[in-house]
Amino acid sequence: MSKLIVMTGASGALAQALLRQVRERGWRVVAVSRQAPPENWPETDIWLQEDVSHQAGADAVFAALRQRELVPDYLAHLAGSFLLAGLAQTSEETYRQVLAANLDSAFFSLRAFVAARKRAGEGGAAVFVSSVVADIGVSFHEAVAAAKGGLESLVLAAAATHARDAIRVNAVRSGLMDSPAASHILRNDNARTLARKQYPLGQLIDPAAVAEALLFLLTAEQITGQILAVDGGFGAVRPLLT
Repeated sequence: MSKLIVMTGASGALAQALLRQVRERGWRVVAVSRQAPPENWPETDIWLQEDVSHQAGADAVFAALRQRELVPDYLAHLAGSFLLAGLAQTSEETYRQVLAANLDSAFFSLRAFVAARKRAGEGGAAVFVSSVVADIGVSFHEAVAAAKGGLESLVLAAAATHARDAIRVNAVRSGLMDSPAASHILRNDNARTLARKQYPLGQLIDPAAVAEALLFLLTAEQITGQILAVDGGFGAVRPLLT
């Protein structure tokens, strides 16, 4: 039987990579984004234009699925934002926006997904995207580090709570992905070279590699409460600079 996956943050490069991989498996997709669907979006899949950083938005997604008599098997929460700024450069409004995009959206989406899966009574799996800045101090990432650190704690607590429901909860801790979302950092060849030198493997992170890890965690039936690093060695070893 074909699986059904809810994928938030569906307009981003990571979502596009994951979309390709789940479609290769024959899964059906429920894409969620604040943006309108692309013109070539297939009729076999569903696109819901909602903001899941609020409980009402997350609830609307799963209410729309109930109306269609659909229960998702999986949740891939890819929604989020990035901010390169220190404490002094981060206004209260910006700080709240970062937490809403990265932490609030995860909490509300997971809450709605777990409720749907418990009604179905058949287990399920959710996966999230964290960042290396949640695990190691990186300058000028205070707001994002706070949000992603909270996300990782949410994953661990929810995995513990819902293991008895056979609902698995995991996350991928990614390094800097080579994607349009990072264009303000990777703004020229020199910036890209400097960024790559921070990674022991000498490369920025390919969104397809992160998507592969997300798919692995969704389908690995004996894994829950884990944070899997896909970071080119950033968090574990130091590169040899020459």
